[in-house]
Amino acid sequence: MGNGGDGNGETGVHGAEGPPSFGTPFDAVGGEAVVRAIVDRFVDRCFEDRIIGFLFAGKDRERLKTHEYTHTAVSLGAAVAYEGRPVVPLHRPMRLNAGHFRRRLALLRQEILRAGVSEDLAEAWLAPQRALEATMSEGRTCGPD
Repeated sequence: MGNGGDGNGETGVHGAEGPPSFGTPFDAVGGEAVVRAIVDRFVDRCFEDRIIGFLFAGKDRERLKTHEYTHTAVSLGAAVAYEGRPVVPLHRPMRLNAGHFRRRLALLRQEILRAGVSEDLAEAWLAPQRALEATMSEGRTCGPD
């Protein structure tokens, strides 16, 4: 394979040696093992973050990891089904603002790149997430209402 591994995410660096020989961004990133590891670290950071951690207080971390993984896997082209509740209506009562959302994206980007995923694959991962900002935050900024 193009990354020197067997395609199962064992090398830790994916998409760094030119175009991947895989069919989907999910496969190119390294498949289930790599995506799960990134999502797990990302969710842990969200829970522990001093800026957005309060939003996760009282939430089931393992359940969130499962839903975040399947939502991500679907957006990257994996043949899995997202079985969680619809994302936008679920988050509306939280009254997220753009700052909350952007902090989440920054933590996610850091974990994606920390795993050795290339910039182009990181962008493929982050683009669908960014597209949710306007509907998730309903245009709220970080300032007072």
